[in-house]
Amino acid sequence: MEETKGPSWSDIPLDLAGRILGRLHAHVDRVRFAAVCPQWRAAARQRPPLPPPMPMLLLPDATVYSLPGSEAFHFPGCAGYTDACGNWLVFNGDDGCFLRDPFSNATVTLPALSRDRIRYVGDESVDEAYIESMEMGEWLGREEPTCCKLVFCSPHLVAAIVMLWRAKRIAVCQPGATSWWSVSADNQYPDFVDLAFHQGKLYALTRMDTLFAMDISMDHSTSDPWVSQMLQVINSPPLFIPSPYISLKMTYLVEARGALLVVLRRMQCRYAGVTGLALFELIAGEQNEFEVFEANLGQSQWTKVTLLGDDQVLFVRRRCCKSVCVSRDEMPGNCIFFLENESEDHRWSKVTSSSCSVYSMKDGKVSTPLPTVSWKRGLRDTPFATWLFPQN
Repeated sequence: MEETKGPSWSDIPLDLAGRILGRLHAHVDRVRFAAVCPQWRAAARQRPPLPPPMPMLLLPDATVYSLPGSEAFHFPGCAGYTDACGNWLVFNGDDGCFLRDPFSNATVTLPALSRDRIRYVGDESVDEAYIESMEMGEWLGREEPTCCKLVFCSPHLVAAIVMLWRAKRIAVCQPGATSWWSVSADNQYPDFVDLAFHQGKLYALTRMDTLFAMDISMDHSTSDPWVSQMLQVINSPPLFIPSPYISLKMTYLVEARGALLVVLRRMQCRYAGVTGLALFELIAGEQNEFEVFEANLGQSQWTKVTLLGDDQVLFVRRRCCKSVCVSRDEMPGNCIFFLENESEDHRWSKVTSSSCSVYSMKDGKVSTPLPTVSWKRGLRDTPFATWLFPQN
């Protein structure tokens, strides 16, 4: 006798699903509700918006934690992601990649990095021979391009730091386009480490804390964006201050309330390398110190920021940063959330796991909002843990 299957959760009428949803007052509970099936996701979109939701921590296996602390739940809409880009997750596609909002399921496509049209800053001419060789995949035995940072600036502009032939380029495209426009990797442009979109311009930070501003124009024939001007706007002494120990640093560009901030993270460590391989060991209790600086574009200098405000929290990760407004009932403000042992950081010795930590700008102390949560440190070809920033 053939076994009959019972009804599934998706068979519940939408009006009844909407009544259930109406009794859920926390954003994380609505996320769990919407993750059940497409029908329930549709019901969730029809409900009135809740107060601004708190960010979430997404692990490589699609396990999600709502901050500052919650029980874990599995979010199927995140499964298979390769990276994060603001409110979007990055997935590999047949020809390039695509971005998807795991909460609304909205999707935009991006061209493959190999489909790159090179332009020199301020020059509207195009190297057609270079375009043809790139589109045909004629790499001449060299490595394919890799993306170091992806920024979703607007529905008409996506920007990236791209590593190609051991040099970094700034590339831009319009979602749905067939190719990127990139800035020539001339020697006059140093090693970029972060990228942010601020008040209609792209800003790129170098390893030596120099800040460049880029104007974006539209191509007359294709309406594609391209970098029409690149100017050095801050070239003050490096923010990094030596210490008695080996000090490694990471810097993050974050837009916060109309200001452009750079967050400097110093990690104290000892050299633990062998011949031909640089490895480092963190020094317990001293591995993370933070300073924040604001880009004073009028005076072309960095201005130190001592407090962020009781209603502001920074979430930093080399590939995904954001400033978030919070209420005292939700979590303490004036702090910085970060991920320990990011795989992009450096080659750590005897470090096998990662975790989430928070730094207080008031007293300089580091605490753990999810004390029992850790995960295996990813490799360059595996997904990284990242932040999720749900929208109402």
